[in-house]
Amino acid sequence: MLEKYLEEKGYKLKVEGGRKIVDMNDYSFYIEGNKCIFPIPLPTGNENLDDLVNMGVQYARASRLIQGLGSPVSYSVEGPKVLVIKEFKDENELENKLTAAMDKIESLRYFL
Repeated sequence: MLEKYLEEKGYKLKVEGGRKIVDMNDYSFYIEGNKCIFPIPLPTGNENLDDLVNMGVQYARASRLIQGLGSPVSYSVEGPKVLVIKEFKDENELENKLTAAMDKIESLRYFL
């Protein structure tokens, strides 16, 4: 179900080991079991303007998806990234809530 939905939106789902990577062209996040993990880059002070713009796009995508999925979430720091982790009770709930959240951000994108 999720793979078909992503394909219809022009996104890709890649599987690497036990991790599914959702590639939204300008942002990627991954799914491990019943968890969605959203990486958000942290500035290091070495970025140029293009890097900062790209970081802003990634932050906007992640924050809108997370907002659409709702709380509670947990956080972890991995190198120069904050990982925001949303856990679901099962794969069905994950897919349903994720597709609903993605629909919301797409409608916002077209509105802007």
